[in-house]
Amino acid sequence: MYPVKLGFNTAAKRIQSLIQHGHHAEALVTSVFTLEKTIRRSLRLAIISRGFTGKQADQLLDRKGFEDLKNLWDVFEKNHNSLPKFVGNQHWQFVPEAVRRRNQLVHGGRVYSLADCKLYAEHTLEAIRILRERVIADYGSTHGQGRKGAGSRGWNGIQNKQRTTRL
Repeated sequence: MYPVKLGFNTAAKRIQSLIQHGHHAEALVTSVFTLEKTIRRSLRLAIISRGFTGKQADQLLDRKGFEDLKNLWDVFEKNHNSLPKFVGNQHWQFVPEAVRRRNQLVHGGRVYSLADCKLYAEHTLEAIRILRERVIADYGSTHGQGRKGAGSRGWNGIQNKQRTTRL
């Protein structure tokens, strides 16, 4: 896995490089990790935009896995859209299976063909890009500046700045 301090573009390039060099299983694992991290950061920003402090947002998101984050999404998203609707089903439809496959790979439950891993890694990377673009469009790059707790580890990192984020 890569250090938490990598910016988004570097993480996306790393995933693309893994795919290009035939490390498809690693690309799948890395892309799902990056997706979860991006969802967590995005959700943190949405929570803060609802008036919560960064500390409160961190408490709400503490120890949440993929399903928990997905289920919390529409509670805090400004239009109460589900995560699949926010990203767009054409980009989201591969994500749940990618998460399932990543979990199976990581925990030794199953091995998948490299072609399958590549397919799901590519689709997950595209979903991450769409999610990030939508969040930037909806919440802006400077959202939360000046609010208590909003910029502590937050989501100005979505604009390619490197941040240290506790997962």
